[in-house]
Amino acid sequence: MRIENRRPEGRRHTQSGKVRRRKKRRLSAYGWVLLVILLALCAVGGYWWFTRPGPVEKLDLTVLETSDRKAVKEGVRTDFSEDEVYPLRDYAFLGETLTLYQNPYDPVQTDPTLGKNVMLRNIVTGEEFTYTFGGGGDLGIQTGDLPEGVYELYLYEQYDRKRLYFEEALQSQPLEDIRRNQQVKSVVLDAGRDILADYDVALDRNYAFLVVTDQVPRVKTVDVVLDPGGNLYNELTGVTDTGAEYQGTNEAQLAMELADLVAARLEAAGLKVSYTREDDDIAGYYGDAGRAAAGYSRQGKVFLSLVMAEDGGARPWFLTSPFVSGSLPSRMAYSLRQLGVELTDVNADAPDAAVGYDARQQNEDWSYNQFSMTPAIRETGGKITWAGQSGVITGNQMYQNAAGMYPVQFVFGNADSEDSMAYYLAHKEQIADGLAQGILDYYGIEMPAGDEDAQAYGGSTGTAQQPVSGQKAGEETENTAEK
Repeated sequence: MRIENRRPEGRRHTQSGKVRRRKKRRLSAYGWVLLVILLALCAVGGYWWFTRPGPVEKLDLTVLETSDRKAVKEGVRTDFSEDEVYPLRDYAFLGETLTLYQNPYDPVQTDPTLGKNVMLRNIVTGEEFTYTFGGGGDLGIQTGDLPEGVYELYLYEQYDRKRLYFEEALQSQPLEDIRRNQQVKSVVLDAGRDILADYDVALDRNYAFLVVTDQVPRVKTVDVVLDPGGNLYNELTGVTDTGAEYQGTNEAQLAMELADLVAARLEAAGLKVSYTREDDDIAGYYGDAGRAAAGYSRQGKVFLSLVMAEDGGARPWFLTSPFVSGSLPSRMAYSLRQLGVELTDVNADAPDAAVGYDARQQNEDWSYNQFSMTPAIRETGGKITWAGQSGVITGNQMYQNAAGMYPVQFVFGNADSEDSMAYYLAHKEQIADGLAQGILDYYGIEMPAGDEDAQAYGGSTGTAQQPVSGQKAGEETENTAEK
């Protein structure tokens, strides 16, 4: 048996065989200082790591509350002369658009801010963004374009830049923009002298700030509200209307089928969709259980109503509020045309001829007032469309100052026209593609990689469309991508 000689640890043998003990090293005073500093840094880093706001905790914070104190103090101008300021008295949100008004909002009267440029300046980075207030609630500050930050608001009057402020202090409710890559922007309009009090910054007026915070979306919020026509309860008459009928089926069934097709395509792009009714449910447009409430309660940004007509053209067309420019339905019409879908021209003045504006109501003297006719349009745009203020039905008064959804109604078929219904049934997949793609393009949302073909030819169903006459399969996808 072989026995190994093991040397005791901690000893060193010399050539002479004598054992010499190893001397223990001790930290110098300088070494102890470095060790203490290292331990302190580890403790601070560990505390920061475990206590930093995560995606869920950040839902209750804004970017202002997490901004660098020194950068905020140095980036804000605290006082302006009378010649350097511009007073505001009102504002409105529609979808992702913020508009500002010098006078209380009136959809009929022209506000002094119309046609003027507004500039947003990030108080930390100095980055600037400029928008123009146009002739509608969808032409203003596009909040979905803004990077996270705290922004001062200025308005150009002629060539003079003036700081915007509100005569009365205000703070809007946080509004989530549309989902993009499973993220949203939470937007708050804040105007008050004490908004920067925690940073020891005193303001001499209620200067307007826009606080944009990147967050994960809240569970209850949705992006698009789909409103299948039919099964409509009329609050004035107490009558339920299943809608137009066609060869043994009705509007309620056909509209729900189209809503399902559109929803599949939008959800494939990461958007969250909700419905104003389910299956055979019956609902009107007013009250807590109404179709408008189904969107407001979940902060919807687009309200798309899908209906049939019993007169009119033989091809689909759009309707929207007279108090918006029609830019969203026009983009949807463009996408439909790119896919070869034929549309009815109803308006020569809209950005697209297939987009009509809802007619306004008339007074007893035949003069027009500020209310439009169609509840799906009027009652869903919040303040912009004067929701909750028309007629004798008061069920939506709680939404008269609410952030509005962009109201769009799509007439997909004429029940009195055999040609119209045959065309819709033959092209419903392409129509669903075009409606969804128009919304995605308008808000700058791209389909996830690998899903483009599915979207262009049947969405998540994967059903291939027949090429439109005169076009080759695949041309629609290429043309849409180029645009």
